[in-house]
This record gives sequence, C-alpha cells and structure tokens, in this order.
Amino acid sequence: MKMLKFLDDYLEEVICVFVLAAMTLVIFLQIVIREISAFVQLPMAWSEEIGRYLFIYAVYVGAAYAAKKLAHQKVDILPVLAGTRGKLIFHLISDAGVLLFALVMAVYGWQVVQNVAFVFVQRAPATKINMGIAYAGPALGMTLCIFRSAQNIFFHITEYRCIRSAEAEKKGGKD
Repeated sequence: MKMLKFLDDYLEEVICVFVLAAMTLVIFLQIVIREISAFVQLPMAWSEEIGRYLFIYAVYVGAAYAAKKLAHQKVDILPVLAGTRGKLIFHLISDAGVLLFALVMAVYGWQVVQNVAFVFVQRAPATKINMGIAYAGPALGMTLCIFRSAQNIFFHITEYRCIRSAEAEKKGGKD
C-alpha cells in the first residue's frame, strides 16, 4: 500500500528527475567529447539522438505532472469571479478537456508505437534502437495524463458534492 501511495504522489516526478539527469549527463558528455575531439577522434552521433529522445520523454511526462498539479494553461479570471462552486465547475471543464485531448493523443500514440515498433520496424540512424521506444514517450505521457485528469475530475466532483451538502445543511438550518 505504501508503494502505491508513493507512486501516486511521486511517479511523474521520479521519472522526470531520472530522464532529465540522464539527458543532462548525455549532453554534457557530448560537449566534453566535442571539445577534446581535436585530440581524439570519438564518434558521438548517438548522444544527440539519445538526448533528443530523453527530452521528448521529459516533456510528455512533465505534461502529466502538470495535469496532476492542475498547472496547465488556463484563463483564471472567470473561475475567480464565479466563486467557489463556479471555480469547481471551471476546473471540471478544464480537466475534462485535458482528459479528452490526452485520450485522443494516447490512442493514436499507441497505434503509432505499434506500427513503428512492430509492423514497419524503424531504427534510429545513429543508435539503431527501435523507434518505437522514442515514439512511446508521448503515448506514455498522455496515458499518465489520462489517469491524472481522471483523478482530478473525481476530486472535483467529490468536492462539489461536499459544497452542495454544506449549502443544503446551511439552508435547511435557517428555516
């Protein structure tokens, strides 16, 4: 149970930290090797490719992290003016939009991964890795986004029900 709680709280953060650390290390290595290449001939074409694929993973897993933290771009003036109940409704609409977008992206993303990885097997030019690994980044990120948006919608609905119950009790107590 502790492991599930940890994954719920920190999954995207842990993935992003490892991916960004690996990307930083690979790009740093590429820079160092490029600087000493006047003295030693070391081919480093693979590092640019790996750095690019790690960046793709960081962006899409970061999108799931943003969905978890309710940090996606949105216009805040209407929810602020609408009050507590209106704010929840606007958040619900926002999360439903993110969920719909992520659902479409994940479905098509996993279809692309299947085609690239298994049907029309494509390989990266420098590293010769299966391109399905690179194309899995957006699909994975959007799948995580689906789960986080669904969680947010559940929390918004629960909070909305609590507000309605409190308002009903308050209204019933005045009569």
